[in-house]
Amino acid sequence: MLKELIAECTDYEYKVSLETRKPRSWLKTVSAFANGAGGSLFFGINDEGDIIGIDDIKEASQKITELIRARIDPKPIFLSVPHNVNGVNILEIQVQPGTSTPYYYHFDGATVAYIRSGDESVEAPTYMLNELILKGTGQTYDGVVTGYSFSDYAFSFLKSKYLKRTQTKLNDSDFVSFGLVKNGYLTRAGLLLADENDLLQSRIFCTRWNGVNKISEKEVADDDEISGSIVKQLDAALDFFKRNTKKPWHKEGEGTVNELEYDENAISEALVNAIIHRDYNIVGAEVCLNIYDDRIEITSPGMMFSGKKIPEKVDYQMESTRRNPIIADVFNRMNLMNRRGSGLSNITNRTNSLFSDGRNHVTYKTDGGFFIVRIDNAQYKMKIEGGDNIPEADIYLNNLLTSNEYIVYSTLKDNPRLSYDELSKETKIPRRTIARIVASLVEKGYIKRSGSVGRSGFWSIVK
Repeated sequence: MLKELIAECTDYEYKVSLETRKPRSWLKTVSAFANGAGGSLFFGINDEGDIIGIDDIKEASQKITELIRARIDPKPIFLSVPHNVNGVNILEIQVQPGTSTPYYYHFDGATVAYIRSGDESVEAPTYMLNELILKGTGQTYDGVVTGYSFSDYAFSFLKSKYLKRTQTKLNDSDFVSFGLVKNGYLTRAGLLLADENDLLQSRIFCTRWNGVNKISEKEVADDDEISGSIVKQLDAALDFFKRNTKKPWHKEGEGTVNELEYDENAISEALVNAIIHRDYNIVGAEVCLNIYDDRIEITSPGMMFSGKKIPEKVDYQMESTRRNPIIADVFNRMNLMNRRGSGLSNITNRTNSLFSDGRNHVTYKTDGGFFIVRIDNAQYKMKIEGGDNIPEADIYLNNLLTSNEYIVYSTLKDNPRLSYDELSKETKIPRRTIARIVASLVEKGYIKRSGSVGRSGFWSIVK
């Protein structure tokens, strides 16, 4: 039953008991859930997912309600839902995603807004707090009016691109109706689309690396720093991609067959997503296009705007929440993106169609405040010294395991008696994340628990 309850949550966290004297341990998570996509707190369950139970559900529910109303401002919407799992009572607090962000937690004279970062609730950095404030007032970054006059800026590239893509001229009245200009002044969207756009945080850094890792600048085969109108940046980044990838072919019968490394439309879609959905509040971080021998990685500042966790594989249409809707609308009018939430599935499906192994070759993840897309090279031939004698390398390079799963898998292979705490210390991965990774490795059939329960048990490597 617990597995079914978790499956219905956008995010969740376990608490073995209700801490009332020092409630920060769980109230910060209430703040984080309300500031994001919502989630559930389960009281009466330890970090390993073992059901311990709550003695007095009614009293616990009343105390939780009292503390949330006293310490969280504005008041989030939440539900207290008791459950009985195998004869043991637990309490679920369902926190709804808030519309009046940011939701602050007040304690010891401090006022702090929290957000979710992976499996943890952390203090919102300044750029994220700014975004939460805009969201709470019904605004977006790209809709804020600047002090720059429309008449002082040129839009030659945008106008040319718009005409070419739509067969329609872009008039001054369109700039107003599209939300690029208000009362004669540019919005941030208008500034980003201007020829003279000089926002440092709107650049794209492109690098072609020799090999499969960032080792040193000596391994850089080509690089470029792209600035200016974000529409022009897209074209320049695609040009960089084209000159740093190959289009091999071979003869077949009377014709030729292309052996594409990447689907160009998939790369274009991934770059558009990075430009459209990046968090421009983050100064000092840029969109990065990194081309390696075996893959392309596109990194964009900012996590999912909806606050939801991104699945590693997306081959279906997802609900689309746009961080910069004005910019997205302009790109959509030029048929440069899809507004229906099918962008990620298009990238996945187009890329996977280049392979004949039935595996997934596109992964998505958020890490350290960045959204990262990894797209495998369809023509890359793995060079692993020793061949079949190193099957675990094949497991990772063929994208059967995530990077963190591979780290835990390799660590347990060397020392199968490590506890969760020891694994966390050894790998630098949070303990709760370790529990999820181990469960995933068990489910995928790579490891299993052997021996007695407790310290005398150990992990067996199955494959």
